[in-house]
Amino acid sequence: MAVFRKIISVMLTAVIAAGAILAFPAEASNVTNNMYTAKYNLIVKALYNDEETMKAVKDFGRAVVFISVSDGHKKAKVFLSQSYDLSKALSEAFAKAKKSAMVPKWFKLDVVTSDEEKSYLDFTDENAGIRNSGMRKGIAFTPYYGTALLEAQINSSGMLNYETGELDLKRVNEELAAMGKKRLSSIPETLRLFTTQGYFAENKAFAYKLADGTYNNGRRKITADRKTVENLAQKTSEYLSSIIDSKGKFIYGYYPIDNEELEGYNILRHAGTIWSLIMQYDMCRDERLVPVIDSAIGYLRKSIIQKDSKIAFVADGSRLNVGGNGLALLALTTYEEVFCTSKYNSLIRKLANGIIFMQKKDGSFTHTIHKNTYKTAEEYIIVYYDGEAAYGLLKAYGVVGDKKFLTAASKAADYFVDQDYVSLHSHWMSYVFNEITKYLPYERYFEFGLKNADADDFSVNMFNSKGSSNVAAETLNASLELYSRLINGGYECAYLDTFDDVQLVKASIRRAELGFNFFMYPEYAMYFKAPDTVVNSMAIRDDSFRIRIDDIQHFLDGYYLYWKNYDTIMEYKDNPPSARPKPEPEPADGDENTEETGAGEGGEAAADGEQTDAENGEQPEAADGEKTDTETKTEETA
Repeated sequence: MAVFRKIISVMLTAVIAAGAILAFPAEASNVTNNMYTAKYNLIVKALYNDEETMKAVKDFGRAVVFISVSDGHKKAKVFLSQSYDLSKALSEAFAKAKKSAMVPKWFKLDVVTSDEEKSYLDFTDENAGIRNSGMRKGIAFTPYYGTALLEAQINSSGMLNYETGELDLKRVNEELAAMGKKRLSSIPETLRLFTTQGYFAENKAFAYKLADGTYNNGRRKITADRKTVENLAQKTSEYLSSIIDSKGKFIYGYYPIDNEELEGYNILRHAGTIWSLIMQYDMCRDERLVPVIDSAIGYLRKSIIQKDSKIAFVADGSRLNVGGNGLALLALTTYEEVFCTSKYNSLIRKLANGIIFMQKKDGSFTHTIHKNTYKTAEEYIIVYYDGEAAYGLLKAYGVVGDKKFLTAASKAADYFVDQDYVSLHSHWMSYVFNEITKYLPYERYFEFGLKNADADDFSVNMFNSKGSSNVAAETLNASLELYSRLINGGYECAYLDTFDDVQLVKASIRRAELGFNFFMYPEYAMYFKAPDTVVNSMAIRDDSFRIRIDDIQHFLDGYYLYWKNYDTIMEYKDNPPSARPKPEPEPADGDENTEETGAGEGGEAAADGEQTDAENGEQPEAADGEKTDTETKTEETA
């Protein structure tokens, strides 16, 4: 009897389980239907409350609507409907979307607001040679929109060759087939290019009206304020946390159009990404980032080799790169500053000594040396390595206080000035001269820093440029911080007479606004093959939406400086220093030469009126020489 009861119990359990399994799809279907209904109601309400768009639809003469849905993992499904009755077109497109059974995590509506006829020949001429993804209109291949694709579908699928301006018929047909539309035998001789107004819902509480401009088409309208930047930092840090493995190594990147993972790895970019993650933590204070940062540092340390007990290098394959040491120093020194620790002081000194080992008598750096022999491999590769090295030295000085690091950085800075590096407008140069003026507020350093953002109409060009210049914001904002130090410190700099601070502030704000166009908001990401590999990252539109860890780094580095100096930027926007009344000059006998005193922010190196070793023409203290007083006093903890 006991056995019989046990058999009956097992059978009942099986039946109940089967019933639950059979019931689940219906329950899930109800949840999905509720999501569809809630998000559809949100965006339709947003549309009907939008008087400008409703007028545009009326003036257009008929309603052409696209509804796009994605579950966050798979490429969006797009449903097209049209009618002379807007409500009918909406209802038909919505009914098609619901039948797809795609869970509508992301729900988007586009309504055509205008169009123009264009010959295919003119279309190719206009788009040949423009920036990748620069064509921001949809295309109808038949006069009455029987076959049509949104701009987002066109650019996310890579069907437009921006070198020739031609459309790839195979990719066009793949998109049309996914919509259930008839394939084309050839690209028609005449196209209709159209604009849309979009609305997007990612939850059941709020719908975004999307921007419809030439360069920011299809993404949510937001303001470049401090809170927005903090939210962006939160999202990108979550993205980077999602692509790091148990060893502390990031997925290097993707080409999202074809969902191709980038090959290879670059330890310099790994170090720079750590630096960026620490700054993202500083903005959003998400404690979940701490183990991610520590893990990534652990992976970096495996690439560090020691020449001897006092000199260390970051190994980049068979070469030792001076820029690698600089980037590692940025990561480790910023870690100590943000987390209030000295745990990496020993390693910081060794890496800084490694940079000095690679510095020449004239202040320049050998860019790479051989890993096994420590002999020169490449004298010069790119200006970035010079800036990374010098900036790393300055950050090392700021943390451990060893004067030889400041001396070596000053020699490098003098070399950059003498060799007119300002003409290169490198973002790393802006970092260097912003940092060095904290300790050595010399006029020539301030002048270089101002020119790096101002000369050759750089800030004007960066205001007008719409491309993926992710480092431009770094150049502008680091220079703006230097400018603020110059103004507030009362230092002399003749270049101020011609410096355009108004344009610098305008360009800084503009780059912050334009940067949102390269952030992979869900309304962008949903059209790519694998949305979950790109959402909340930063993409280089000019290179087929390439996503790489250093691309994210540079965008966020610029945003960090913008966030950090936001109050100053807003103050200067409303009341630029150049427009303020000039103070009365001090009596001549009360003047002192800043070059001689060198009083800076905590800069004991020249505060007593003495020249630095670099100004005296002396070489920096040898990397393997005796410990300085500072080194003796500071215990090695790492």
